[in-house]
Amino acid sequence: GEESLHGTLPKCIGGGAAMGNPLHIHSGTIAFPWNMLLGAGVKRSILQNATSLRKHHEPGFQHAMKKALLAPTIGKLDDAAAPYLIRNDSYPPYATRIGFKDGEEYWWESSSHRYVGHVSVPLLKISAQDDFLVFGQFQRKLNHCLENPNVVVVKTRCGGHLGWQESPPPSSGGGEGGGLLGGSGSWSDVAVADFIEALLQIRQEDREKRLRLRRGTVNGEEGVDTSFAPPKVMSRL
Repeated sequence: GEESLHGTLPKCIGGGAAMGNPLHIHSGTIAFPWNMLLGAGVKRSILQNATSLRKHHEPGFQHAMKKALLAPTIGKLDDAAAPYLIRNDSYPPYATRIGFKDGEEYWWESSSHRYVGHVSVPLLKISAQDDFLVFGQFQRKLNHCLENPNVVVVKTRCGGHLGWQESPPPSSGGGEGGGLLGGSGSWSDVAVADFIEALLQIRQEDREKRLRLRRGTVNGEEGVDTSFAPPKVMSRL
């Protein structure tokens, strides 16, 4: 979205996919007990990397990490660690910087609903209704996706947070769903692969059509639509 807004999106990028993206992030609103469980998960990651983190001798950093480890919830943890989190500017040249003012700024800068309306290429957005982590936030900001014709939204009944699993279960017959990997793949991977395949196919067809138009071999097709839009992609899925 940022690249499309500022006109810096490389021409080689013809589309994209986002899975389990909440559109709006605010860890301070996550309810009990998930706010504590998610905080515990992040603290575990901090402890697993304690050896590396101790090599940072800047006093403020060490204080922030101790404060984060003592934080009871993910929201409080984000607020403590925010001044030392890595960030990227949302404008050219998208410089990498360190630090947010606080958790509120970190959550706001990380919320993609601010830029999804500017996406200029087909974007597949997949979210599951039973994704307790992000579906509520996603649903509240869904209008930003629907206002952009380049965004294709897929909402599934189940799947959790990035947990879409395909059926049928493994079988020893070697048929559909059989084999060692049968039933263990992700349905969303297949959906994204189909979407990308459709993008590539249409991109090639449009390239060939433009070439024929330049050569004058396409009769009566001066008004041919060679735009790279989702309706053309969806017709191939």
